[in-house]
Amino acid sequence: MQIIPSILVQDEETFLTQYKAIEGSVSMIQLDIADGVFVDNTTWADPKIIAKEVACEVELHLMVANPLEELQKWEDVEQVTRVLIHYESVDDIQETLTQLTNSPWSLGVVLNPDTAPDVIDSVVDMIDVVMCMGVHPGKQGQSFIPKTNEKIFTLKSTHPTLLVSVDGAVNMDTIENIAHAGADIVCPGSTIFKSGSPKENIQKMNDVIHSLTDEAEIS
Repeated sequence: MQIIPSILVQDEETFLTQYKAIEGSVSMIQLDIADGVFVDNTTWADPKIIAKEVACEVELHLMVANPLEELQKWEDVEQVTRVLIHYESVDDIQETLTQLTNSPWSLGVVLNPDTAPDVIDSVVDMIDVVMCMGVHPGKQGQSFIPKTNEKIFTLKSTHPTLLVSVDGAVNMDTIENIAHAGADIVCPGSTIFKSGSPKENIQKMNDVIHSLTDEAEIS
């Protein structure tokens, strides 16, 4: 299971502080982009700074009402390799993904907690990953919604080759059940950056993941 730290910030200084604190310890980061329309809050996201400062791959989590418009800003940022679009943010997810068929990015769909997993059935061949929100999107530090694990299990059972990611309230208390449900990727945010050393927090989480993998191999 891969760890992709989720960075949700309101200004450039905080972004650089968080990114520098984990630089070299992960192969990809997730940048949360919120527009104050699709979700209540807004976040900082400057393509020029990402292009200049970031050395790893970046996936964009688009919590915006017009993802296609937002993506125009990121076309020349080589670090961005994957974009995640909320199913709930567009009128027709299939049409939106079709418009991105020739884009340079890997594509993913994000499902809010109350969205059924079968909504992706018609577009599963167009995407590489589906991300399940373990909280309602827009803010870090919320409690994990337990039914998220059922959604993960359903998605992996129905589409075993599709990557399933989880964002929201991923921490040391929830990661074991998330792993057992079948998730391929976790995107922790506040549990990495809120206290202590971010790199050490990532290592602790990786240690748990590796121990669960070892247990599964033994059994």
